[in-house]
Amino acid sequence: MTTCYINGNYRDILESKVSITDRGFQFSDGIYEVIAVYENRFVDIDLHLNRLIKSLNKLKIKINLKVNQIENISKKIKKLNNLNNGIIYIQITRGDQHPRDHKFPKGLKPNIIIYSIPKDFKKINSKAKRGVTTSLYPDIRWLRSDIKSISLLGNSMAANHAKEKKNHEAILYDEKNYITEGNSSSIWIIKNNKCITHPLNYRILKGCTRHKLISIVKKKKLKFEEKKFSIKALLSADEVFMTSATNFVMPIIKVDKHKISDGKPGQITLHLRDEFINQI
Repeated sequence: MTTCYINGNYRDILESKVSITDRGFQFSDGIYEVIAVYENRFVDIDLHLNRLIKSLNKLKIKINLKVNQIENISKKIKKLNNLNNGIIYIQITRGDQHPRDHKFPKGLKPNIIIYSIPKDFKKINSKAKRGVTTSLYPDIRWLRSDIKSISLLGNSMAANHAKEKKNHEAILYDEKNYITEGNSSSIWIIKNNKCITHPLNYRILKGCTRHKLISIVKKKKLKFEEKKFSIKALLSADEVFMTSATNFVMPIIKVDKHKISDGKPGQITLHLRDEFINQI
């Protein structure tokens, strides 16, 4: 049995229900977070919970839980499910509304759900040694990707495209052929020993792993720049990698049929992955 938290109660996840009037179900009106647990340790939980609060504020969703209470619930779920490696998933919607109406109603009680999913990080570490392949896909998501919204159909379509091509991730590009991010990751390139990733704006999420890696890059005194880069720059990069809560730092060795450099994980990328894991 997997135990989840739902609106103040701890229950079997398969017996937990929300109403069909939930605005998350009706309008994708809600936010979520994914926090990794690696070898029994939470990864960057403070960064994730701070981002969760910022997303709630941007959507004007008010909850009656404080950050430390959400953290304590997450720790209890981890303990109840004996989770040593995996993720804690947090989802908060605006709440139940009937009759249905597009406008934000006042006085709703948000639906708060927290549960865990086991994950085999040994397989992910093995993938990192070999590197992963990716597919290009147009960025058709809504234009507030800085909010970690549960409105994920565009991401899902991109991820499914990559899956059909037997690739690990989709790399998204905008109407001017600039790379934005992955379907569930931040995308980086390395050119002439300089680490480059897209600057923060409404088109990308402020990735927690991205944030942590930037501090590592700066401490290592590596050259670094936040700037837009094109599909052409992506394909001609010396190294390409992605960062995310569950992949950490993952080398990308191929984009569609195009090999990145010699088609092997880059040495700088592998070094940054080791540094990230060492700091968990």
